[in-house]
Amino acid sequence: MECREEHFIEMELIGTEKEQRAFGFEYEYTYRGGVKCTHCGEEMQLWSLIYEYPKGQLNYVDIDNESCLVMDDMKEDNFIITK
Repeated sequence: MECREEHFIEMELIGTEKEQRAFGFEYEYTYRGGVKCTHCGEEMQLWSLIYEYPKGQLNYVDIDNESCLVMDDMKEDNFIITK
């Protein structure tokens, strides 16, 4: 039987990189987070790569997970981008 318990996974910034492109730098931010389910005990992991290009503009989001299902859409409104 599948566990349907919902959890908030707090993400931690673990690295940044930048690469020169035509209109300036493209920035890549790597985040990860994890939590143990309080209902079934399963360890859940979430990783995300967030690309900003040009500076201040969300360009692309890549999400990978293990033992969890991402329920919220990842879009620009979910992120705070500092300029």
